[in-house]
Amino acid sequence: MIQIREACEYDAKRFAKMQLQIDGETDYMLYGAGEREISVKDARKRIEFFADLPYSMIFVAEDMETDALVGFLIADGNPPNRMQHSIYIAVGVVKSHWGKGVATRLFAHMEAWAKSRGVVRRIELGVLCENQPALRLYQNLGYEIEGTHRDSFMIGAKYYDTYWMSKLI
Repeated sequence: MIQIREACEYDAKRFAKMQLQIDGETDYMLYGAGEREISVKDARKRIEFFADLPYSMIFVAEDMETDALVGFLIADGNPPNRMQHSIYIAVGVVKSHWGKGVATRLFAHMEAWAKSRGVVRRIELGVLCENQPALRLYQNLGYEIEGTHRDSFMIGAKYYDTYWMSKLI
């Protein structure tokens, strides 16, 4: 059973471990395997920081059978008045839970949260054009491609384009 909820201080150690695991399982995240270190202290600070912002939040997917975090969705809001209606999201799921609806549930939870804020209208994200499973998921959830950021990622010596997508709620 997977539970979707807001991240809390208690999650810091498992959150750091999960993010590093995801970094090593796919080339489709911002950081590659071994490219960064995340201390428990850093993870706790990040969780606390986001929890204190009115239009930002970190959501986690917890596998209740194993007591492990298996996914996250970060909703990063904007403080300027002219941007408060817009949030940028980043999402990741551990490979063992791909294709099991974890990301879909994270998105549903985030969108319910966003609607409850009463201000959020626009949700946006970036996805590598080659990441067809994620692209299909986002399109099935109602996100539309707005444009292409050419050569926005470099993995090894190869450049990759990124689609910029959004959904209005």
